Amino acid sequence: MLVYKMQQALLMAIFLFASVSLAVGPVPGMGSVVEERNGANTNSGAAGGAPKRIFDFTLTPNMKTADLDNPQSALSKLIAYIVKSAAKASTYVSILHPSNAASQIQLAIRDDSIFIPGGNPANAQHGFRRTDVNPAIDKATTLTGITTWYQTIRLDSKAPLVLTHGYLFASIEVPSGDHIFDIFGGSNFDPQNTDHKPTSNSQTIRVRDFNTKTLLSLPLKYDQDYNFAVTVDWTQNTLTVYSSIGNQPLQKAGGPFPNDPKAMSPEFKQKGEYHIQLIKFPLADAKVPVAKRLDTPHFGFQEPIKQEHVTFSNVYATAGKEIEQPKFSGSKSKKIKRSD
Repeated sequence: MLVYKMQQALLMAIFLFASVSLAVGPVPGMGSVVEERNGANTNSGAAGGAPKRIFDFTLTPNMKTADLDNPQSALSKLIAYIVKSAAKASTYVSILHPSNAASQIQLAIRDDSIFIPGGNPANAQHGFRRTDVNPAIDKATTLTGITTWYQTIRLDSKAPLVLTHGYLFASIEVPSGDHIFDIFGGSNFDPQNTDHKPTSNSQTIRVRDFNTKTLLSLPLKYDQDYNFAVTVDWTQNTLTVYSSIGNQPLQKAGGPFPNDPKAMSPEFKQKGEYHIQLIKFPLADAKVPVAKRLDTPHFGFQEPIKQEHVTFSNVYATAGKEIEQPKFSGSKSKKIKRSD
């Protein structure tokens, strides 16, 4: 347990490299809220009235993958930063428009998905394979009061994940590199696991708190939509988790759970970044000294990647105690057109 906690502390601190790089990158203004939402018609989650959307990453039918490479496009103005390798954004990120579901953004990783914070080769994250999209958020409204963060995550059986590894799918990251909450799947990293055996929870997707404690665990399956909503009470420092599968309505899964007091440290106030992401953690490399194995962004073993990606839709945040209850329209077709 002690080794695991030490590993988590070091790992979260190293995530700061990404935050430092993002801080010096351009941050376009937040786009306007889309009133007509493709594939996810909404109504109020409670009789008290509809919650207010304070951040909306809804993709419109006219948005296409090439827009990711055009900083003046409406799509690019919804994005603060894309954490990726040196190639252009459309190499790793795609826009999809299923015929029977909400438009999706797909994040892929390849063998060259190595992030270099600040462009300094000495900081290259050779341990990770990663692609992150950081939506542009108004931190003054989204990181205060009571806010709920929604995301639909879909894994593809044609691009299966290697679940001896761990994968990070979404998070609110603070300057220390820790996460107010995150959504994670696959195996926990163990620096002693040089045999690369999967951990007992490898076949699950889970919502975790600041200390990576699991708040919700679901069986990890392909070709189905996981709908998650996580309410953060920034005053009481609690997390409440909602989830559903496919087109089922969101149901409360647990909470409010107390979060670690460190999550509300003054130096983190209104300084978080929201990520939708695909970060593949390495496996422990027996050739690397044990002390360095904990530095997972920079050290570890990665097999060649055949094809791995994850898609996101229904990405937004609301303010208030009540949640929004979308009417999900699940993506049943396996033939989804990439919009170039």
